[in-house]
Parts: sequence; structure tokens; C-alpha cells
Amino acid sequence: MTTLSVCFTNFGPYHLARLRALAIRLAETGDRLIAYEVAGTERTYPWETARSQEPFQWVTLFPKRVLETTSRGECATAMRRALDRDQPDAVGIVGYARPESMAALNWARRTGRLAILLSESQRIDHPRVWWKEAVKRQRVRRFSAGLVGGRRHRDYLVDLGLPEDRIALGYNAVDNHHFAQRAASVRNANSGRSGVPESPYFLAVNRFVPEKNLVRLVRAFARYREQAATEGAWELVLCGDGPNAGEVHDAIAASGYANVIHCPGFLQADELPRWYAFASAFVHPSLMEPWGLVVNEAAACGLPLLVSERAGCAETLVPDHGPPTGRRFDPRDEDLLAASLTWIASLPERERATLGRNAAAVVADWGPDRFAQGMLEAMELAKQGHRSRRRDELSLRVCPTSPGSVEMGTGSGRLRTVPVPISTPAPPEKGDRHLEDSEPVPVFRLRSTSGTDSKELT
Repeated sequence: MTTLSVCFTNFGPYHLARLRALAIRLAETGDRLIAYEVAGTERTYPWETARSQEPFQWVTLFPKRVLETTSRGECATAMRRALDRDQPDAVGIVGYARPESMAALNWARRTGRLAILLSESQRIDHPRVWWKEAVKRQRVRRFSAGLVGGRRHRDYLVDLGLPEDRIALGYNAVDNHHFAQRAASVRNANSGRSGVPESPYFLAVNRFVPEKNLVRLVRAFARYREQAATEGAWELVLCGDGPNAGEVHDAIAASGYANVIHCPGFLQADELPRWYAFASAFVHPSLMEPWGLVVNEAAACGLPLLVSERAGCAETLVPDHGPPTGRRFDPRDEDLLAASLTWIASLPERERATLGRNAAAVVADWGPDRFAQGMLEAMELAKQGHRSRRRDELSLRVCPTSPGSVEMGTGSGRLRTVPVPISTPAPPEKGDRHLEDSEPVPVFRLRSTSGTDSKELT
């Protein structure tokens, strides 16, 4: 029986849907899933998830703590202890920055287990600094395989040193069936539209933070309204909350259209389908967005899409080829954003409905089952890479006939005897109790006597 473990900071609806699908697929072959979450709650995404019987083992490292109150050392230590106790055969690790992720990677390397990187980073997400990229390359190259959302995420991991043939797709998924079913149910209910605008409306669902670009969206919406006929003009709904809420509300007040801009606040997953159900189009204007799972949700509910070209999901859910689902736009161009709002609002309702059906068809291929399939593919790629590395792995032993030298070889045969100066490493500084979780990884260089040939071992 193979045991796979995966760790997220805190389980929201997205995570649980993916984990259930993965656990069911693993159980088909007699394997099992252990799902770790770092803390019981977090402030950034205050999801409310009811804990019930699940097809996987659910382990919370700090069940009564808020994520933001845990220290880096606590997270790393708890992760290491959980892995020592459970001894999984493979570890799914989210990113390469958080302390529990680095602790899991180091544990996998130390114990010879498979380490699978779950990543949704793109090169365009942030301005890149050379020394940070160097650190990332050092870390990414230590993973056995990767699971990413789309092409741009895969390309960035390749830039960071993970071979393309060890990267699978399917990371970013939501429970499409749940959202589609709930939206259909609300549309058919007599009181389903209660509290939702009667007029057509654009819908955006975001945290209220600067990178979501909501202030520019409000200004673009005001320009749309200035050009639109009063009768039949659309309204705007901004679902969410966050530290930038004050600036967003100031922009709404200054727009001159505060009476037709609605802010229902942060909504739990079960509350969102009602707003999706009656929206006329979905707009996602982010300046920086690794993926944009709310676009998946909107597509599953059959909405036509206006999506920032910088969102990781853009090329997948608003593709260049095939039946159209909407339009991509440059989120830094306020004129273009306003024109995009005008364009979709001016389409006949029948054409918008066709775009929405196309969007639902596209996102149907990117649900929880696709995540499960992608994770299994990544595990197989990791195993293949692990076997290949073992065949090519350098073997070292002290040379019995030449003191001060080692014999260096591979699985295919002996290579050469290499003189190596022997030195004693300096003792660790006081307080360095867990050197395996520190960076950078030591590099030992073996150099032949001629000085023309060298091999690095990490």
C-alpha cells in the first residue's frame, strides 16, 4: 500500500473537493491519503468548513490556532514530527517558501521519499530578483516532480530547473458540479433572487487588496455607465472584503454610481452560487493572480467571462482557439477594461448565453477529478525520475589502494580514483538544532588531479 500525504495551510472548500477526489482514486488501488492542514483557521481566508467523515485521514497540526499566530519554527517542527510519525511514501508540498513546505521537502530528501511540488506561480506574477530566483532554483531542483495549473506555471518551473517531462497539469480545480447544481437550484427557486439586484449586473468576487485592481474596475464601470443608455444599463456587484476595502468604497463614492454598485461582503462557498446564478457576466481584473479559482466557479455556473490576461487561468478558461468563452484584457488599461464591459453588455442575450455554455464546457475538464489525475501522473513521473537518478547516481567509497582518495562510479561501472583533501567541518553555531531545514544545501566538489574535470554532488 502506498501512502501519499499532502499539506495545505488551512482546508477550504477548494481543498476538500480536491482531496476527496484524490483519496477516492487512491483507494481504487488500495492506497491511501493523509491530508495535513497547518491550522484550524486563518484570517486571510476565513472559510467555515464542517468537519465530517472523509475518505482521507485529516490531520490538523494546530487545531485550536489561527494560522497567522504560528511561528515558522513551530510549523516546521510540527510538520517534521507528523511525517516522522506517519512515514508517507510521497509528499505533496505546496510551494517552496513556507516553513512546513521546506521541512517536508527536507524530510523527503533525507528519507528518500518522493517530493511533489504543487505550484501556481508564474514568471509574470512579480518583478523577479536574480538572487531570489537563484534560491528558488536551488529548492525547486530538489523536488522529484511537479503539479501545476497551466502552461505558464509549467514554463516557470522549467525556468527554475524542474524538467518539463516531470511536470503534470491539473492543480487548480473547484467542485464544478457543486456550483453548477446550486446555481441551477437557486434560479429555479421562487425566492432565489431575494437580495440580488433585479437589473443585469457584472459580478466580481475578490479579496479587497490592491493587486485585485478593484479601484480601476470601479472607474472603468463608471465610464461604461456614462456611455450606456440609462434603460437596461448594468449594475456592478463586488463580493469580498479585505484590507483595501476603504479605498474601494472611496472609489465607489467618487464614481457617481454608488447607488448601482453593491458590496455584499465576504461570502462563504454556499452563499456564492446565488450571486453567480443571476449575474449577466463575470469580470476578473487582477493585476497579479496565480490562477483565479473564482473564474472556475463562474464558468461552472455558465457565465460569460472577462478575465485579466495576467490571471493564471486566462489561457485555459478563455482560450485562443475553440468555442469562445469571453474576452481577455490588459488589466492595466482602464480604457480597454471599460470597452470590455461595454462589449459584453452590448451582446444579445442569446450570444452571452452561448459564451456561458462554452465556459461551462471548458471548465468541466478542470474539476477535482482532473486534480486527482494530475496528482497520480505527478507521482508516476516522480517514480520514473527517482529510478533514473538511482541508476545514474554516483557511488563513492574510500579507495583501498590510494589513501586520501575516493573511488567514484555509477551504476554502469567504475569511473576513476580521485584525490580528495580531507577537512573537518566547523561545528554548528549555537542554536542550529535543525540544520536540515536551513538553506543553502552544502555542495561538495570532487576535482580530478589534472584540474580539467569536476563533478558536483548535492
